[in-house]
Amino acid sequence: MDATPVPPPKPWPARMLGWMGAEAPKLIASIVILVLGFWIKDSVDLAIKQRQLDLSYTKEMMGLLQKLTEEEDLNKLKNGAVVLASFGEPALPALLMELRRPDLHAVAATLGLEAMAVREPETLCRVLPPLLLKRNQHYAIGAHRTLLSLIGDNGCRKALPQLRRYRDLVNAAVAGKPEALRQRIGGEIAAPAEAYPRLKQTVDEAIANL
Repeated sequence: MDATPVPPPKPWPARMLGWMGAEAPKLIASIVILVLGFWIKDSVDLAIKQRQLDLSYTKEMMGLLQKLTEEEDLNKLKNGAVVLASFGEPALPALLMELRRPDLHAVAATLGLEAMAVREPETLCRVLPPLLLKRNQHYAIGAHRTLLSLIGDNGCRKALPQLRRYRDLVNAAVAGKPEALRQRIGGEIAAPAEAYPRLKQTVDEAIANL
């Protein structure tokens, strides 16, 4: 008669569970709780560290913004704007606020926005185009030219419909009907007969670049 075949040995986990008997579920539950405990602790530690980092960034940004708003030296303004731009999108509102200010602050803000565009062009492409059409008169005509140049120079192709609507407003202003455009531009416009054609040239160039 043939010998009865010997069954293959069970895998060691099965042998271990068989050896432990009723204690096996308790051990498995303890291991699961231990792993979950470590995971939760790591998650909490990571969240705390992220929060501390966010607070540190916020304090540093506030310090830079304070210096930027009080400074009147162009080189220091430029340096501050570029450093502020390194914080990325969270710094964008501050740079746009500086762009609304006259003279040196607007020059520095432009440099900061250009620096941000190197790292985050998609952010500028998302945020800047709608500003041109808002009827809030927050930005002077020089700031409008800056916004147009930034949009055109950074490949914001999705902004083309907005730029074309804006160009219609500018064309109307050049033709002697500036009312709709003036609802979107703040401050006085010196020599409109020269300012509107110059703005038209800027928007035409921005569209051509896209």
